[in-house]
Amino acid sequence: MTNVRRSVLEKVLDVVRELGATDGLEATLELIARSSISVLGFGAAAINVSDGAGQLWVEAVAGPPQIYTLLGASSTEQLWLDLLESAEKWANLRFLSHDVDKSAFRGVPMWASGEPVPTADSERWHPDDTLLAPMWEPSGRLLGVLSVDQPVSGLMPDLEQRTILELFAAQAAIAITDSRAWQVSERKRIQAEGHWKLTFERSPIGAAIVATDGTIVQANDTLVTLLGYPAEALNGMRVLDITHPADVDANLELFLELLNGERDSYEMEKRFIHAAGHSIWGLLRVGAIRDADGGIVSIISQIADITDRKTAEQELARRTSHDTLTSLPNRSLIEDKLNAQLSAGLATGVLFLDLDRFKTVNDSLGHDAGDELLVVVADKLLAAVGSRFEVGRIGGDEFVVLAPGIGDPLVLTKLGIDLMADFEKPLRIRGHEHTVSLSVGVTVTRATHRHADEVLREADQAMLRAKRQGRARIEMFDPAQDRPATVQDLRLEQALRVSLAQGIGLVPYFQQIVDLADNTVAGYEALVRWNHPDLGLLEPAAFLPMAEKTGLIVPLGWWMLSRSCAALKDAEFSDQGRRWVAVNVSGSQLGRGLLVGAVQQVLSESGLPAEQLHLEITETALIEASAASIREVRAVAELGVQVALDDFGTGYSSLTLLRDLPVSVVKIDRSFISPIGVDRSATAIVRRVIALCQELGVVTVAEGVETQSQLTALRALGCTQAQGYLIGPPEPFDLSPSAQSLHRRRSSA
Repeated sequence: MTNVRRSVLEKVLDVVRELGATDGLEATLELIARSSISVLGFGAAAINVSDGAGQLWVEAVAGPPQIYTLLGASSTEQLWLDLLESAEKWANLRFLSHDVDKSAFRGVPMWASGEPVPTADSERWHPDDTLLAPMWEPSGRLLGVLSVDQPVSGLMPDLEQRTILELFAAQAAIAITDSRAWQVSERKRIQAEGHWKLTFERSPIGAAIVATDGTIVQANDTLVTLLGYPAEALNGMRVLDITHPADVDANLELFLELLNGERDSYEMEKRFIHAAGHSIWGLLRVGAIRDADGGIVSIISQIADITDRKTAEQELARRTSHDTLTSLPNRSLIEDKLNAQLSAGLATGVLFLDLDRFKTVNDSLGHDAGDELLVVVADKLLAAVGSRFEVGRIGGDEFVVLAPGIGDPLVLTKLGIDLMADFEKPLRIRGHEHTVSLSVGVTVTRATHRHADEVLREADQAMLRAKRQGRARIEMFDPAQDRPATVQDLRLEQALRVSLAQGIGLVPYFQQIVDLADNTVAGYEALVRWNHPDLGLLEPAAFLPMAEKTGLIVPLGWWMLSRSCAALKDAEFSDQGRRWVAVNVSGSQLGRGLLVGAVQQVLSESGLPAEQLHLEITETALIEASAASIREVRAVAELGVQVALDDFGTGYSSLTLLRDLPVSVVKIDRSFISPIGVDRSATAIVRRVIALCQELGVVTVAEGVETQSQLTALRALGCTQAQGYLIGPPEPFDLSPSAQSLHRRRSSA
């Protein structure tokens, strides 16, 4: 099970606690049936239990009123075995589809209600679908079946629901087994009432006669086997001597109440120390036999082995608090541990670690290889920090290290550097060597923190800054630079979602790009603006970072592609056929298998020739691109669309990109254009870039031209085209004759 949602975790743990307090099998089964509805979201549930004589009886149900008519209904065990055999196997569960012919199973109580689902979608739940959780005895005999139907969502149950359903069925099986064992014991005890000693000796449950000082006077063979001590050693030992230290106080308190006459019996779950040194769980029932005056004649203790049940409960708790893949604490448990540190007022360092370029492993070697890498990384982190600190996986390729008692930023930074150094040696995954680097964000708990989530968000923001500044580095949280998401951010996100859904508020602006040879307008770069309903016209810097974080950059990118092509085609000017529009494509749009289809559709709908569309992709996005993304870029170029390498010079593999990709245009980043003519180094770099592109037949565009001296220098260096505020700012598309004349005057100035 992947990380369990916190709300579900709390409900499951409540069920576990309530199961421990239920009285009798009937109450236990009813609770499990109810929980299958309240926790897992099914519409109906039933538990059929075998009577051992070839019949299964409906013992517990939950759901709509008509379900309760099933109580007491029976069907043969063979019918149920046939039913399970005909159902589709979902691991330990069985799914009975509506497509299965159930005419052969008329003797089995079933139910179906609700309106027919008007779809054949296999992901939806249909009337007559049933999910069965069979319960088997160790011998292979059918013990019973937990059946559920009609999930409220109308969808097929996910892995989380199925896993918890299996655990509920296991709890029901343990309860039935325990109940039957107890019933057998009780029946034997009653039958042998006059021969209690014989019953005592042969009881299937461990039993002992105990003196008032807590000494075991006599133990039966079952108890000897259960605890592993020889009978002669067990007789004469004190009960407290074989009690787990954590359970001594509770046991002693109840025993003293028994001696003082405040109670005649008590029952408790406790741990005993086996002769081999390990702990076993037992259900202890203690009763006093008194004389006419109330004095104690003898004390009888019975111990039923419930280790399997407690182990199942602990496994349920572990699954809901630990990551299934790596077995590390999940986000829920990490938050609990961090909240405990906050409550104690103990300064705690938090390191938020993210694997750099993890997506490359998934795309190239497959998700199984990615999972294998995550397990290896988890093991290396555990080995690196040992028992000093707590390591957890909080999602995807994100890990957290908690360092209780450490609030010194220098010490935490040193720890982060050491962890990064541990991953310098390549890891071998599926026969391939893969070098893992980490981006690390660090923060320290403060008195102002109210919840662990605030601390983790700070560390996450610091990690994202490390990503932005080149990856494979460590950054401390800085309130001046790292601003966790706020309510205002959420409102901005929701407003952008509304604008995209309704197609209002977003406006394409166009900045002209001139040909430096003749000062004519060669084309335009499309840039988005947003008329926010409350904040007015927003520049891209005010909302694009949020769009990147939330994934809205993808639909926004497709919208800009469509609107920009349509606007250029609709514009009326005489030399329309020569001019083109450049549209930015984010790294998030690549690798999804959608780019080629989207471009073809836009060109078809707008009627714009392919050569009049330029797709601008940043150098950084292409460096990080997967093999699938690169294939998409090549396929778009084959359509006749021009590929422009944006922000050239800001990455570190530019020459490789020029060699391996069908790049038609290189846009030289403004950071190199700004000092041109003044800084000899910057001028030399631009000269060499232009010369290289000329040899390759690639057009060069200078970005951010703001002064006449820059424009003059670029012409002298042989730059092909330029754009910037000197030539013209981004404006709504206006290609009237007067606007064209203004453009020419600006570009020739």
